[in-house]
Amino acid sequence: MGTSSARRGPTTKLWRAAKGAATRYLSPAAGEGASAQEVAARYLAALAETPGQGDRLAAFRITRKAAQDLGAFWQEVATQGWGLALKAWGLAPLARGPASTLAPGVSALLAGSGGGLEAAVVRTALATVIREAVRSQDRPEPAQMVRQFLVTAVHLRLALDLGEPLEAAAGGHGRLRDGLNRIRAVIEAGAPAADAFPSEPPATPGHWQGLTGWTWVTELMAALLASPR
Repeated sequence: MGTSSARRGPTTKLWRAAKGAATRYLSPAAGEGASAQEVAARYLAALAETPGQGDRLAAFRITRKAAQDLGAFWQEVATQGWGLALKAWGLAPLARGPASTLAPGVSALLAGSGGGLEAAVVRTALATVIREAVRSQDRPEPAQMVRQFLVTAVHLRLALDLGEPLEAAAGGHGRLRDGLNRIRAVIEAGAPAADAFPSEPPATPGHWQGLTGWTWVTELMAALLASPR
């Protein structure tokens, strides 16, 4: 399966440890299996050794930019409603189309046209959180949307980066799905709540897309990438 950061999987010490934990996590034959928390922690540590990235945050540059745009777009939705927000972002035709086209249409715009695996993860994560928000009876706040997007993006990156050992050890789709769900729960538990984050979230679409938004998203991502609790 490779990794989401490079076509060839890194072979550094921390990456080998992360892949080993992924194997022990779902292998029924493992004497001392790894926990979901260990897999997540070893993976986040290994990101610091991704070739060409420099640090863990650098591996999520496209993700953080998309998070800013998501915050700005959702701020428009919260203050003006779907119709005017879609019009402001040049997506007015989506308001007249079926609901099933809304999430992929918005995610395609916010993710941009870049290629590569990180961009693909961003598009998928955006579509996932937007679809869930559209279906929800309670419209989440922009900061909550951004938090859910970042959690989803990190979880999807882990599933790509460690997919090969996880699939091989699981031996079946159901066991793999349950294992990944437990890892997601660990990642989400380690992410600070948006309403309890020390810094106030950006207050306007312009602030979301400016330095204030970049700083807030980066601080939240840094906290998320710390060792899970």
